[in-house]
Amino acid sequence: MSNATRKTVQRGKVTFSRLFASDYQKSGSKTLEVKQLITTTMFYPTKKFNSDLQDALFTESDFGVEENGYETTETRVAWIPVPANYNENQVKQIVANLPNEACIYKMLSNHPILTDNQKQAVSQGLKSLDDFADAQAIRYPNNSEFAGELILDADGKIQYKRTFFSKTAQEDIDERGNGKEYASDALLEEVEGASVYNNQKV
Repeated sequence: MSNATRKTVQRGKVTFSRLFASDYQKSGSKTLEVKQLITTTMFYPTKKFNSDLQDALFTESDFGVEENGYETTETRVAWIPVPANYNENQVKQIVANLPNEACIYKMLSNHPILTDNQKQAVSQGLKSLDDFADAQAIRYPNNSEFAGELILDADGKIQYKRTFFSKTAQEDIDERGNGKEYASDALLEEVEGASVYNNQKV
């Protein structure tokens, strides 16, 4: 949270986006795309009396310090397999009936984030860890002046992101900095020109 005094997070309802067949769709299935709007507000003091190197006897609020709130929004996307015999109206109804606590949570890591199916694909030689690393590495969006460039974390390391659907409330998971790291040769070649993470929304 840097020097923010507090943070609030509002999650919109998970909504239907589209039902489609992907290029590598498994037989007998379709893919459901769902979205969720996340609104985060960071509150910062208008004045600061205390420091990190000295214990405080009084809080900032004791000095009557007010806060300014800065709001950011993020649209998260997740993909869910659906039996091929379900039509769009049926799937829309299922999504509409999801409980309010249903969410799309985010995982961040310095190592590619693999599901059990993906781990099996790697062990069988169907995919390589490099394939997943190259696909999951965090980059600036296309509408940025740095479009397509890697975004490194605060320690200058390659970071990966994935989003997953949950029917129940689930906090975001940040595994960066735990010593577990991986980068493909292609990603390592890019690191020299990558931008260090600086409060960049990921």
